[in-house]
Amino acid sequence: LWLGLWLFGRSCCRSAKLFAPWIPAMGDETTDEKTSLIGSKKVVPQRYDGDEAPDNAVDQFDHTPPTNVFYFVTSWILFVEGVSGLSGLAVSFFYKNTLGVSPALLTSISSVSSIPWAMKPVFGFISDGFPIFGYRRKPYIFLAGVLGGVSWFLMSTVVADPWSGAFFLLLTSTGICVGNVISEALVVEKSRGKDQEFASKLQSIIWGAQAVGSVLASWTGGWLLTVMTDRNVFLIAAVFPLTWVLLALITPDKKLENQANEPKLDFKEKCTVLFQAVSRPEIAYPCAFIFMLNATPATGASWFFFYTDVLHFDSEFMGTINLIGSLCTLAGVILFQQFLKNQQFRGILLWSTIISTLLGLSQLLLIFRLNHKMGIPDGVFCLGESAILSVVGWINTMPILVLAARLCPKGMEGTMYAFIMSVNNFGGIVGSQIGALLTIALGVTEKNLSNFWLLVLICNASTVLPLVFINWIPRDDPMEVKAPKVKVDDDPESGAVAPGTEVHYQDL
Repeated sequence: LWLGLWLFGRSCCRSAKLFAPWIPAMGDETTDEKTSLIGSKKVVPQRYDGDEAPDNAVDQFDHTPPTNVFYFVTSWILFVEGVSGLSGLAVSFFYKNTLGVSPALLTSISSVSSIPWAMKPVFGFISDGFPIFGYRRKPYIFLAGVLGGVSWFLMSTVVADPWSGAFFLLLTSTGICVGNVISEALVVEKSRGKDQEFASKLQSIIWGAQAVGSVLASWTGGWLLTVMTDRNVFLIAAVFPLTWVLLALITPDKKLENQANEPKLDFKEKCTVLFQAVSRPEIAYPCAFIFMLNATPATGASWFFFYTDVLHFDSEFMGTINLIGSLCTLAGVILFQQFLKNQQFRGILLWSTIISTLLGLSQLLLIFRLNHKMGIPDGVFCLGESAILSVVGWINTMPILVLAARLCPKGMEGTMYAFIMSVNNFGGIVGSQIGALLTIALGVTEKNLSNFWLLVLICNASTVLPLVFINWIPRDDPMEVKAPKVKVDDDPESGAVAPGTEVHYQDL
């Protein structure tokens, strides 16, 4: 296993060189003051005293080009996040067959394990504001790896009821989430002040690594269940987060030797800055739209019961469905990178949502077995549906990732990015819980799926309702928004600004 990890690291470093032509040279960026966040010019932060900008404006962006180590660390963290899907089917079969839970309860437990992803601002704030031994990233990657690995080990050995399993799944999810926050914070530090094309490419690379991990885990997770028990799969899943313990040693994280020279914000000021940022219409309205888009009801685990009890798919074929979905997710990343990275985000969100809804309604053909009259076997129908929905779904997600990465003030990279993404995740939790309540209200159980078609119809039809507010997504360049005005301490030698003096990030 360690030999495989070493070989993977070498290949990632070589791949980073292949990606080099995609990445614009850092020294070629212009320093024109009249620039916008999404434009092709660098955003230059300046400090103001009153209405006039002094000649010695302070550039607080990180202009050092990403190194091979940077690409490896950020990509490996997201790769492990993708590989964590190795246990996805094992968890579903464990709850269904070993613990005997209902579809509604499994959906509810699954959403509970997603709670840490709605708390990403907390993890981001802790990482940004509370360095350990002077480091803001390394120690948290180490702790996340230990938490994730130990939790999967306990999931494999001590769980005997649904809610103890939910507790350890919650801890496991917390570990993966913390690692995700750290990786995103590193990426945001490199994305701030750069144009949309650079940020989009950087997001595509790291999320491409996540998609690669998902591809490897998808089919493998189903196949492993044919040769071992679900608890043994949990043991294998414990290995991957533990690799972060070693990864922390090489994580690019500059030690804060003299923190007095760093712009600082205490807890109250951080909350104020975050509130000011998310209160701006340019950020608040898109976040509200994304929340509503994800808060529509979801069918949740009911599909798993339909696949296994009605269509009689085994674990290996279920893994194949996941594999096709993961491959097409990677295709969605590539498609966005090649053709859509410079397109208007409003149009992407509008049409991807409409297409997803129409494709989702086509699932009724499978439920009523009309696909047989069309000469389409159940397996082929499910594989095709998974492929198309995965591509469209990721195209719908990528604009949000890019938008979030560009709206982060200095010193709060993890917090701000995490907040924007947690809005998306919290919407998903709300949608899952609403779906669970609908499942109970419609009487859908593991033994009664007669109203399952109605659940699918309601969940898919409701997806288009948030499009009433599509105008909350900017028609023009969504990055042309103003950043919050940050107040930091004054030190003429360090370049910090006096208390009460506003630091403006021009056109951020």
